[in-house]
Amino acid sequence: MYETRRRNLILAACGLAGIALGPVVAHSQDAKTSLSQDVQKSGILRIAIPDQGKPFAYKDGTALKGIDPDLARAVSEKLGLKAEFSLVPFTAVLAGMEAKKYDLSFGEFYVTAERLKVVDMVTSWHTFSSFLVKADSNLKPVKIADMCGKSVASMAGSVELATLTKEAENCDKSIKINAFPSTANAVLAVTSGRVDAVYADRGAVEEALNGNPDLAVNGQIGGGVTAIAVARGDRAKGLNEAVKEAMDSLIKSGEYQKILEANHAGFGAITKSEIYDASSTPPTY
Repeated sequence: MYETRRRNLILAACGLAGIALGPVVAHSQDAKTSLSQDVQKSGILRIAIPDQGKPFAYKDGTALKGIDPDLARAVSEKLGLKAEFSLVPFTAVLAGMEAKKYDLSFGEFYVTAERLKVVDMVTSWHTFSSFLVKADSNLKPVKIADMCGKSVASMAGSVELATLTKEAENCDKSIKINAFPSTANAVLAVTSGRVDAVYADRGAVEEALNGNPDLAVNGQIGGGVTAIAVARGDRAKGLNEAVKEAMDSLIKSGEYQKILEANHAGFGAITKSEIYDASSTPPTY
């Protein structure tokens, strides 16, 4: 009660001063009972999984594997709910959530002001971006300016693609930018010689490097915390607090770390989860 009252007072004060707050701190003592009656009665979380390829989400026969489905199942189980997956293009996720088709999306979303107009976000991982090139290439890019006059591939809808597009304006020789539906498709483009490099999340780069001596990684650019997208509306009432509580429980138990390490992504582990909503100031990447 005290913490809720204290935060309301802070919100009011900051609103008068024109100051935005950072992450929302959740204090739900019973995550499941904080959920809407719609979710509790259905017993299901409708979860969008972006089709990004390894290590995030990929099909192995009929099974859906990777960080995203593994973590989504673990969070759902903590809440006593069943995960109902839809594998969708990364670019279609937020529109689907705005249309109330999904309750959550596990997709390593950077927390941006534009995304917070549509969804809340619960932090789940930490990453950065790198370039992937052929090992025998003379090209060793460590910053975007190194790609001026070259061709580069990235995933449609990603922060990396947006950054490339923006930074390319500073080049004397233009960057030929190629957008692909997944990072896995972009990796195929560099291995086949169709592009000079891939600019992608380091997790996807590490997966591409795994067992492939023909590829090399360069650069450690930008980055920061990434998040699970959480829908808004009546059905989603209390969902952000519940997901945060489930995440923190998984982190504390060590199950979270095991999921990351099983998918070659332990380097991005966080120590606690945080909520960002429409009133929050996004991190600086």
